[in-house]
Amino acid sequence: MENNTEKTKEKRTVHYPMFDPEKAGVPNNICPIATDLIYMNTGDWRAQRPIVLRSKCVKCATCWVYCPVQCIVEKPGWFEADLARCKGCGLCAKECPHHAIFMIEEKEEDNA
Repeated sequence: MENNTEKTKEKRTVHYPMFDPEKAGVPNNICPIATDLIYMNTGDWRAQRPIVLRSKCVKCATCWVYCPVQCIVEKPGWFEADLARCKGCGLCAKECPHHAIFMIEEKEEDNA
């Protein structure tokens, strides 16, 4: 009688050839928009921005934990959002247990 613990399955490695679009006949202009990387700050399109009340901030880092884009940066006595990366979702203000963060409407700058 064979013992099940003595049976070992051999792992088989399968090597697949790399996909070559030229050999496959895929044209190189199929998606020209997606071929060039465009850098965009998430802060360029937000509608609201967070304001930190420094007197209420106890540096518990709850805002830092919940921020989906990790734009919260630590200062000597408080946390604040890097507005170049902040997308204005308001999660930091909603989750702050000390109500040290509130959201204000973003206004366009006058370029006059």
